[in-house]
Amino acid sequence: MSHVRHWSSASAFMLALGVSSSAIAPFVVSAPATAANFSDTRSHWARPFIETLAERQIIAGFPDGTFKPDAPVTRAQFAAIVKNAFSNSSVRVSRGFGDVPGSYWAATAIGKAYETGFMSGYPDGAFKPEQQIPKVQVLVALSSGLNFTPARAADTTLATFRDGGEIPAYAKSGVAAAAERNVVVNYPNVSFLNPNETATRADVAAYIYQTLVNQGKLAPIATSEGANNYIARLNGSTPTTGSNPTPTTNQTALNPRYLVPQGTSVNIRYLGSQKIVVTPGETINNLTLRVVDDLKNNQGQVVIPRDSDIAGQLIPVSSNGQILGTQFIAQRVTIGSQSYPFSARSQVVSGQPVTQNTNPGTLKDAATSAATSAVLATILGQKIDLGTILAGATGGQTATQTQTPQNLIVIDPSADLRLTVSNDFYANP
Repeated sequence: MSHVRHWSSASAFMLALGVSSSAIAPFVVSAPATAANFSDTRSHWARPFIETLAERQIIAGFPDGTFKPDAPVTRAQFAAIVKNAFSNSSVRVSRGFGDVPGSYWAATAIGKAYETGFMSGYPDGAFKPEQQIPKVQVLVALSSGLNFTPARAADTTLATFRDGGEIPAYAKSGVAAAAERNVVVNYPNVSFLNPNETATRADVAAYIYQTLVNQGKLAPIATSEGANNYIARLNGSTPTTGSNPTPTTNQTALNPRYLVPQGTSVNIRYLGSQKIVVTPGETINNLTLRVVDDLKNNQGQVVIPRDSDIAGQLIPVSSNGQILGTQFIAQRVTIGSQSYPFSARSQVVSGQPVTQNTNPGTLKDAATSAATSAVLATILGQKIDLGTILAGATGGQTATQTQTPQNLIVIDPSADLRLTVSNDFYANP
C-alpha cells in the first residue's frame, strides 16, 4: 500500500538533486534511497551515470525510492546542481533577479550560479527559475562556468549532429566546446542532440558525469555499458564489447525506413480499465499502454505496428510548490519480441476532482493503487467496484500545498494520455 508523505518542494528537491564531491566543500545528503534501490533506473539507458553519481553522493533519489530519470529539470533546479557540483571562484558580483525573491528556495543557488559564470538571466532582468531548461542551455552553462572553448570552428564540430542546424547561434560555441570534451550524451540516437528539448534528470546526470570525467574527477564508464553508445564522440567511434557488437543507434539511423520522427502523435489505450485514478503526488511505475494505430515513417512504412506495448510511468508535475497534475513518461516500446528504449510523453493531466457528489458508477472498474482506493472509499462513503490495482504504485508528494482527498485525478487514458514522441526513434532492422 502506498503511503503519501509530505515534503516541501525545497527539501525534497535538494534531497533528490543534492551534489557533492571530494574536490568541493562537503555536502552530505542523507539519501532515502541508494542507487541500488532506485526502482525506475535498473533498465534505464542512463543507469551507469546515475548509479555512480549516487554512490558518490553527487546525486540522490526521492523519498519514494525512485530517481524519476525522465522528469524535466527547471532552471532553478539546475542552478542547485551547479552550486553543489563545482567549486569555482566567483567571476562577477551577484546582480539579483526580479523574479527570484530572497525567500525563494533556490535564491542562493541561483546567485552562486550567476556569480561563478555558469548561468545568466534574460535581457528583461528575469531569471525564470521555474522554466524547464533545454539541453542546449545546460551544455552552454557547463562550458561557460568551466571556461570550455572550442579548439576548431564550431560549425565543423556541430556538423557531427544531424540536427546541428537547430542549435541557436548564441549556443554554438558552448555546445561545440562541450562536444569536443565528450560531455554531450544523446539518447536515444547519438546523431541527434535535440538541442531545444527539455533536459531530463537523466540527461543532466549524464552531462554532469561526463564533465567530471573530463576534469579527471571520475573514471569513464566501462566500455561494456550500453550507455557508451550515446556518448557523442567527434570521430564517430562507438565502443564495442566484442568481435560481433550489437548494431548501434548511430548505424541504424542511416536507414530512414526504421524511423518514427520526433513529434509523432501516438494514440494509445489502456487494457486494464477505461479510467485510471491517482492522487496528485503519486508515481505509478510499470504502467503499460497499447498502441492503437500503426506508427509509420515518412515513406508510409510501418515501424511500430498497432498493438505494440509502451511501458513507462505516471509522474506528478509541479510548479511553485503546487501540483499541476500527472504526466505519462514513456520508457520502452515492445515490438514483437524486441524491446527498445522509447522517449515520448503525454500532456499534463489535471483531471476532474472527486467529491462526495461524484457518481460512484462513473468510477466502476477504474484502475487505482491500493492507497487511492482507500481514499476513494473515504470520499464516497462506500466501497466501489474497482478494477485493476496498479502495480508499482508509489506515494511521494513533492509540493508544499497540502492536498485534500478530493484532489484525486481521474484519467481517461485514450483521451488524456495520447503521446508525443520526444526524440527520433529508430527500430533495429
